[in-house]
Amino acid sequence: MCGPLCAIGIAGGLWLSRLLGINDMTLGIWIGALILAVSVQFNKFLIKRNKAFSLSFWLIFIGTWLLSFLPIWSKLSGSYNFCGVPRIVFGSFIGILTLFLSDWLDNKVITKHSNKVYFPYQRTIIPIMILIVVSVVVELVFC
Repeated sequence: MCGPLCAIGIAGGLWLSRLLGINDMTLGIWIGALILAVSVQFNKFLIKRNKAFSLSFWLIFIGTWLLSFLPIWSKLSGSYNFCGVPRIVFGSFIGILTLFLSDWLDNKVITKHSNKVYFPYQRTIIPIMILIVVSVVVELVFC
């Protein structure tokens, strides 16, 4: 999965999208990607310290997602729903899936190239570029 630099890039994209007044669903894409990236990095940290267990990633991931949305859930429900789910939460599902699939695609590309990257910072640039493309498509189609 993407490294700490990728998580910082996602956080920067999240800050920029909110600053520009971008739709909540698009913002949710970046929040979901950030939740996944932080969960993966924290689980890697626990593995290095020999503190991880079999379900530690899932516990971290679900806990992070719940802590991100449960405190503000009452403010999210209302007229800003998409398929019965608040737009920002629906966007987070899209973001989680997008980051997961972009990392899978990046790993496939690296494997085909004898386990070498094509260009510097490829493991950071590929997921962020795919997140940007998905954000633009969601912004143009759903918003």
